[in-house]
Amino acid sequence: MMLEAFKKYKAIRNMDIGEEGYGQVGSIFRDEHDRLWLHLNAKVSKRYTGELTPLIRRTGNEANAFDVDTANIFTPFAARSRNLERHGDFFCLDDAPLVQKEEKITRTHVSQASPTPYGEMLAPLFDIFMAPEILNEVLIRTSVPEVLRQEKPLSSGVILYGEGGTGKTALQRAIADVYERAGAHATELNVAALSEKYIGSLAHNLDAAIFEVVEKTAKSGRPAFIFLDEATSLVMNSESHNSSGADYYQEAVDVLKKYIANYPDLVFSITTNADPETFDDTLIRDGRLAPIRIPAPGRSEKAAMWRFFLKKHDVFEDIGEGEALQLADGIPDEKGAFISRFCKDYLARKKLAMETARAASGSLLESLAAGHFISLDMVKKTLSLDTLMQDIQKALQLRPGKPVKAAVGFLKKSAI
Repeated sequence: MMLEAFKKYKAIRNMDIGEEGYGQVGSIFRDEHDRLWLHLNAKVSKRYTGELTPLIRRTGNEANAFDVDTANIFTPFAARSRNLERHGDFFCLDDAPLVQKEEKITRTHVSQASPTPYGEMLAPLFDIFMAPEILNEVLIRTSVPEVLRQEKPLSSGVILYGEGGTGKTALQRAIADVYERAGAHATELNVAALSEKYIGSLAHNLDAAIFEVVEKTAKSGRPAFIFLDEATSLVMNSESHNSSGADYYQEAVDVLKKYIANYPDLVFSITTNADPETFDDTLIRDGRLAPIRIPAPGRSEKAAMWRFFLKKHDVFEDIGEGEALQLADGIPDEKGAFISRFCKDYLARKKLAMETARAASGSLLESLAAGHFISLDMVKKTLSLDTLMQDIQKALQLRPGKPVKAAVGFLKKSAI
């Protein structure tokens, strides 16, 4: 059947009976049971763009009266079935009834499950602990709301600056993950690798790498997030470079500005430890990249990190806000990287320390040879907030640059 004539884009729910069109990106979702769902508020048009655009035909007045050709359809959009079922804009295309099993919901620091599939797309950002006003500004400047709504980006991107270890890299990668979950593109470019590919040709290599992304956006019709970590050389003005490298880096900066000014489907993010006073003015003027300082986490952010990562790595099911604040106060000079790493390694290192203590010589090798193995459940039974705080202080003392003690893990033999 020939496509009926209608506006370039319209909502699927507004199709007339007998009308056909191609559902645009975001019209089909897949749940954890591999069932497909139709998003009635998604757009439909004459435009066919490959595996992301199923042919849809309205067959009646009922809300679910649609025939959808899902053969060979690929969808990057995913959401929990419980979220899709409670949302009136979705209905399941699979006729077979699903026998629901009782599901244990594991919660993190998110207070409640999201009522929309957007929560699934935004999940990587739930691991980012940052003052809301700062995170909000970053999300706005990287056009995350527009990407979720299948709209054109409104901003060109950001320069995230601040001291090392404040979470700039983790934030960039979380945003990149959100872009991909929303069906858009995300690409990381490494300045060092681009410089090494051909000696003296950073600008040429950067141009070629970004143009590859441009071609992807042209084919898919979806925007792209391009992020560069620790790319200080690309944000500094010519006066801040030494005289021998000024021209070399300025050519690369000019390439970056060309794409920022002329390709609105590209959103950039660059991290740096540089002073914003050294930034190239033409790179941060209105309509280009917005400089945003990412400060070290404060007391409340550290407390939230302790609660989240201790639960994530199964150390404690949950600790109170007061206890979390005590842990935060115990590491005044540390940042989020320490908390994440400590919690991830804690149970394994505690287990090794306890196993080592069972050997008369205090040797881990002898303990392993004798089969002195301890279960993680047994390790967890010995834990308390006091022992955790003691182990944190011992971990700080064993960091590189500190005198290394003979004890293995966080416990001395005498502590068992």
